[in-house]
Amino acid sequence: MQFPELPKKPFLSVYKPQYIVFVIVGLILDLTSKYIIIKKMQAYESIPVIGDFFRLSLTFNTGFVFGLFQNNALPSLFATSFAIIFLIFYRWSNSDLGNPWGWNLVMAGAFGNLSDKFFVKIPGEGFRFGFSPERPGIEFIGVVDFLDFEWPDFLLFERWPAFNVADSCVSIGIVLLLITMDWKEEAKKK
Repeated sequence: MQFPELPKKPFLSVYKPQYIVFVIVGLILDLTSKYIIIKKMQAYESIPVIGDFFRLSLTFNTGFVFGLFQNNALPSLFATSFAIIFLIFYRWSNSDLGNPWGWNLVMAGAFGNLSDKFFVKIPGEGFRFGFSPERPGIEFIGVVDFLDFEWPDFLLFERWPAFNVADSCVSIGIVLLLITMDWKEEAKKK
């Protein structure tokens, strides 16, 4: 079995120090916001911020995107880890594809949600390292989601699934990448 070759460009020419710092700051902002919510709220509590349009609602996503396939924390952990490794090498191999800040936002969000999966959450108290709650119903696993917005009933969901800072980074990063990627030019190079 032969492993694929590493990209020719030096790693730090693609992942410049300022980009790495940006990803770390995004990770810290995400985990800090989740920690504050866990300390201040109880599980499944909802606090209106702008009436019913925007609420802070503490939920735990043990599945995948949009809360699909709940109660799959371990497969979700492996899928997220694989996605991050793939994205690191894809970006390293295609360094000219898309805006680097779009990539940085995606990576900050991916690392934020991955890191969150390594902790058991104890609402009102904080969290501890681990993958399974010792006191079910009091301790929770999964990614902390808390930004809860109203959504038109006729568009898939009654409310938009709650999300977090990391999810926001990923979404904004993907939009930025889609806007800035020149797919036709990349196809011509091959």
